[in-house]
Amino acid sequence: MLNALHLGNFKAFADTQRIPLRPLTLIYGANSAGKSSIIHSLILARHALETGDLDIHRTNVGGDSVDLGGFRQYVHRREATRRVEWAVDLKASEFTGKLAELFAPADMVTMVINIGISLDDQDRPKPEARPELHTYELQADNRSLLRMSRRKDGKLQLDRLDHEHPVFREAIRAMVMMSSTTENLRPEDFEGLDEAIAALVPEVVATSTQFLPDGLAKFDGLGGSSQQNLFFTISKGRRKEDLAAAVRSFLPRKLDEILQGISQSVGDELDKLQYLGPLRSYPPRHLAFAQHHDPNWFAGGGYAWDVVRRDARVRTLVNEWLNSPERLQTPYELLVRDLIGIDQLETPMWEAMERLNEDGLTIEPDYDDKPEPEGAYAAIKDFEKEVTKMVDAIRTADIEKLNELVLMDRRSNTVVSHRDVGIGISQVLPVLVSAYAAKERIITIEQPEIHLHPKLQAELGDVFVTSALGDRKNRFMLETHSEHLLLRVMKRMRQTFSSELPDGIPPVTKDDVLVLYLEPDGKRSIIREMPLNERGELAKAWPGGFFEEGLREVF
Repeated sequence: MLNALHLGNFKAFADTQRIPLRPLTLIYGANSAGKSSIIHSLILARHALETGDLDIHRTNVGGDSVDLGGFRQYVHRREATRRVEWAVDLKASEFTGKLAELFAPADMVTMVINIGISLDDQDRPKPEARPELHTYELQADNRSLLRMSRRKDGKLQLDRLDHEHPVFREAIRAMVMMSSTTENLRPEDFEGLDEAIAALVPEVVATSTQFLPDGLAKFDGLGGSSQQNLFFTISKGRRKEDLAAAVRSFLPRKLDEILQGISQSVGDELDKLQYLGPLRSYPPRHLAFAQHHDPNWFAGGGYAWDVVRRDARVRTLVNEWLNSPERLQTPYELLVRDLIGIDQLETPMWEAMERLNEDGLTIEPDYDDKPEPEGAYAAIKDFEKEVTKMVDAIRTADIEKLNELVLMDRRSNTVVSHRDVGIGISQVLPVLVSAYAAKERIITIEQPEIHLHPKLQAELGDVFVTSALGDRKNRFMLETHSEHLLLRVMKRMRQTFSSELPDGIPPVTKDDVLVLYLEPDGKRSIIREMPLNERGELAKAWPGGFFEEGLREVF
């Protein structure tokens, strides 16, 4: 699980800054302070992982809402001589398999990459140069484990390896023990180890085709290219030579496992990324005929209407939001209707009538002999039964049906379109679907509160709390201006502390929520963490009187 991001020389950020992440991360700040840059950095990494392209303009995840403009646009101050730094912190305790064994001695693992354009001998970008992964570094508990840099052939060569780091030390000790002829290791058993590793380091080369290293390049120079000779016996007369052979067989395998394992872990996290832009799509009147999977299908929220159409559980939850007196208080309910062509009805209708005739009509002919209104009532009920049979036969017929999502106005039982009601419904629905339908995703939303009045902005706080800390286990990064949303989260923290939470709301602690404030500082932006105590109170005042506008207007 991503524990933090590190960003440097990216858009509004100059010096590298660490950005912690929590199940609920709320990002505040003035306009153009760089709030969306944090989210855009994740979108950049996701797109680069999918395509291998770092000169990114439009992204698959960002749709029409995110255009990074290429490297020369997203690098800080558009200075192509700078290198963008992008890094992530990963909890070692959450690794699995071989990676968990290798990093058992560590708590936090940091992967750091630098992206830049090749420069000439006068530090000017080379003509037609494209951005590339220039350096790759792994740190464990803030101590460098290994570092690689790009060579002219495009491969990453190992520059530095800390074999005395606890991550490597125990593994190398186990290698020497298995290769030694003695049961108890002595200092002399490690003689020549430093030299053997130092000689190996320049020969270790990795490939990188999709943003992150794919693993070590295989070539004859590395003794670890096959499963034969996994360990060598270190003899007394050839100690240094045998130890060097053991190192060349053992260490590359471990490095390959580390590189592939970390890339897989980061890739798995980026695959969970889901983005909703600040301006949600306003679908056409007839949703059944909307163009699915357009470039803005996900970022614009168009997909959400399709989810509501197909998923009855999500549709029920959204309807509760539409109808609840504490929320939107609308008279509308989302329903699904089957659209069938008239020409398709003819055959199943005649077949249904024939089956009714074969079964015998149940309508009795002696209604006139019954007193009013009993006779008329009986006739109507029998007719309803026959019509119901016919409708059921048509519904179960093997004909193509098109599901149409509509809004039912319960005041008049009239079918209306989302185009006939306020735009607020179309803007909040994708936000609700993101929270209700997703599970174990990283959900980034810009301005979730758009077109909602203050009370509903507060209600959104409960939506995010429940989705993040309930059984959905989503993680949210919300770029917002809403004080009301934050106040509701703070209220739930206070109620958690005092054991007064209402039913259906999961506990919220200070470890679950992170509030970030971005402010301009000259030509760069600074990220400040606004810590909350266990009672949901801000531990320090907002910089620059943020959120004090109301007081100024009143007094």
